[in-house]
Amino acid sequence: MSARWVHHVSYNDLSLVAEEIGSAPIIRQVLERLKLDKLLGFYVGEKALGRRSKLPHARTIRVMIYNILISREPLYGVRTWMRGRAVEFFGVRPEEAELLSDDRIARALDRLYEVDPASFVTELIVTAVREFDLDLDQIHNDTTTVTFSGAYEGQKDKEELKRPPLITFGYNKDHRPDLKQLVYSLTISADGAVPVHYKTYDGNTTDDQTHVRTWDAVRKLRGDARFMYVADSKLCTRENMKYIDGEGGRFLTVLPRSRKEDDDFREHLRRLPVPWKEVRRTPHPRNRSKPDSVYWGYEWDRPSAEGYRIVWYVSSVKAEEDQKTRTRRIKRARQRIEELEGRTGAHRFRSVETAQKAADEVLQEEGASRWLEVRVQEDKVRDYKQLGPGRPGKRTKYRRVEYPFLLFEVQERSDVIKDDAKCDGLFAMVTNAPAPAEEVKEGQSNPLTAQELLAIYKYQPFLEKRNEQLKSVLDVAPVWLKKPERVAAMLFVYFLAVLIMALIEREVRNRMKERGIPSLPLYPEDRICKAPTTEFIFKAFDGIRRSHLLDVDGRHVRTFYDNLTPVAKQLIQLLGVDKRAYGLR
Repeated sequence: MSARWVHHVSYNDLSLVAEEIGSAPIIRQVLERLKLDKLLGFYVGEKALGRRSKLPHARTIRVMIYNILISREPLYGVRTWMRGRAVEFFGVRPEEAELLSDDRIARALDRLYEVDPASFVTELIVTAVREFDLDLDQIHNDTTTVTFSGAYEGQKDKEELKRPPLITFGYNKDHRPDLKQLVYSLTISADGAVPVHYKTYDGNTTDDQTHVRTWDAVRKLRGDARFMYVADSKLCTRENMKYIDGEGGRFLTVLPRSRKEDDDFREHLRRLPVPWKEVRRTPHPRNRSKPDSVYWGYEWDRPSAEGYRIVWYVSSVKAEEDQKTRTRRIKRARQRIEELEGRTGAHRFRSVETAQKAADEVLQEEGASRWLEVRVQEDKVRDYKQLGPGRPGKRTKYRRVEYPFLLFEVQERSDVIKDDAKCDGLFAMVTNAPAPAEEVKEGQSNPLTAQELLAIYKYQPFLEKRNEQLKSVLDVAPVWLKKPERVAAMLFVYFLAVLIMALIEREVRNRMKERGIPSLPLYPEDRICKAPTTEFIFKAFDGIRRSHLLDVDGRHVRTFYDNLTPVAKQLIQLLGVDKRAYGLR
């Protein structure tokens, strides 16, 4: 029995063996409330490849969820990782923990891939909504990319309906266009940023192709279309907006900079004053010593080409960034033009035309062609050259020679810069939600002001944080799996892990709010944390162990538990975790 314990100390015919508990009881409680064991047992089943497995796949997948949340060990390290842990909190028996080889985990992922993830997720989220009282009135969607290296050949040879998402090249959001990828779409509620839907797409899928399917999935989950669907500018296509509006739904999205409506309003703004109205004021997001972040709103009387509301905003922080970006681009373009002018020898330009073309390319690459104009002119420098050989003297004769050189004249278009400065910080949002002045028909959602629409969209960064946690905190790394089917199944397990993380965060924050607790000392050096994340909640339980004292015959004498810190005790009270798991009464 002691072979699975890492900490084993013997003294005077007595042995002390220790098992780590850590944050496992917290995760177990959430899994129980979600009834995940029952769902896994139903969908994944107890059989593997036509015969009963010594370790059911459902239990294997459950251990993988724990591993992702606590440690992120590779598949081949899970069995070793389980040694020294209190396995009953992981839902397996000691002898089963020794069966967690990478082959067995891979077979469990194969089985998980065969299930219908849409039905699984729907049942799971319905349980979460009921158990945790989630509000699904406001839904946010965004995508990220999971990056891969390797061949992954033969994927296209499979039937499209049966094959896993295609690992291929696409627009990589990790700025690695040299690597292949999958597109990972995540949808959350605005009630605690809890994930309610996910789907993995081919790596070359564009975001505008994913929204109709996602919206349909959320409607099925809710049972109606009366929710606000929020997404970035890829939602702003005629097909997407028309579909959601036609089905009785509500949407809010950003107007792309490439739309004609954006050009028209900017031209209007350059010529005429606009009666902006302050709609939001918060402390500066990056530096509290700087002026407040202020938003002004204005609803022009012109709708979008599809007939939907467009609400225009100006952000003081964005205006500051736009001005800095313009200045930086102009400066970099000038520096590169100076480098062109300084070319000599074999690198110098042979004609005005080639030099002008190079200068125009620099402006285009730096995005400064709107603000700078470069004219290349040929000039000549005069010099005198000695006639004949030898050292120069009184009788030496010279002839006048002229050497051509190119002059790059850079001029700022001050009128354009001044006009563009009027549009700094400008952006717009498109929605089919009625304005306060409009007549609302029966069954439609309530009117929303410019201030309310902005408040709704400002929740979008919480979704971006979930995607960031997927890559940083959970360190998503299915790249070690060779089969695309297992990759797809592994990303499903990661979705379950993100869901559990979000629910733990939400529970702690809600209980803190109910009990009037402004913060917890979770950061290093006991610094206060006003909005605890699961990462720091788990750190409060790192290394917490249960130790067993055994006699010379291996019989149990006594059990000891490590002492919990005050903040750890407070956390298990907030989460409602059974104190007996940590030896408390």
